Amino acid sequence: MAGIAIITGASGGIGSIFTDRISAMEDIDEIWAVGRNPGKMEALGSAYPKVVPVVTDLSDGKCEVLSSMLKSSAPDVRILINNAGVGFMEAFDKMPVEHILQVCNINCTVPAVIMSAVLPYMTEGSRVINISSASSFQPNPYLAMYSASKVFLKNLSRAVNKELKSRGITVTSVCPGWVDTGMLPKEVNGRKIRFAGMIKPERVVDKALKDSAKGRDMSVPGFFAKYFRIYSKVTPTRIVMDQWVAIIGKYV
Repeated sequence: MAGIAIITGASGGIGSIFTDRISAMEDIDEIWAVGRNPGKMEALGSAYPKVVPVVTDLSDGKCEVLSSMLKSSAPDVRILINNAGVGFMEAFDKMPVEHILQVCNINCTVPAVIMSAVLPYMTEGSRVINISSASSFQPNPYLAMYSASKVFLKNLSRAVNKELKSRGITVTSVCPGWVDTGMLPKEVNGRKIRFAGMIKPERVVDKALKDSAKGRDMSVPGFFAKYFRIYSKVTPTRIVMDQWVAIIGKYV
């Protein structure tokens, strides 16, 4: 039976790097690359022979197309990458309900539903990699929904990893700081945003794959994210939030 990988948000940023790296793995015969843009998914399929484009919009949180594919083919899933995500930098009291629902559905519901659907097709040695964020280490004003959603994904990942130890399946929560991808706005109201400790998506992906292969439930790439994880543990949360607002508040 062919070993497959499933990658959500596969066409850009971190997802595209995962696609590139996993396509070179000898034990992976097929990559189900999930995205909503038909043109980008077609281009991805043309660039990588192993890729099977799965064009679907996950924003409703139901993941019906992917679930149907799993039931019909009963594949041997070796790697699942829950990378699809969304975030909005804005004050919560001005946030449209549509944005609140998008963050909850895509960052929380979708990875949980996909994990639930995929786990029956995983065996010993299989891996789940969930892209959380260093924003999960503390509350982030003006990124309140995004930060809260990444806490959900981090805690879900670590708890399920413990549950699946007896099956030999690893679930790794990846918590980078700022990553240089198209998801980040480069300026707000004409003011260029300075992102401390920004790293390339390649560093995030390479470390995530190494850490998950070692059975670790956390992957924290880059010095800044590692430092911030420790800093947020020893510094009162009120102070951390005040410092965050002093840095990011001028942009919103």
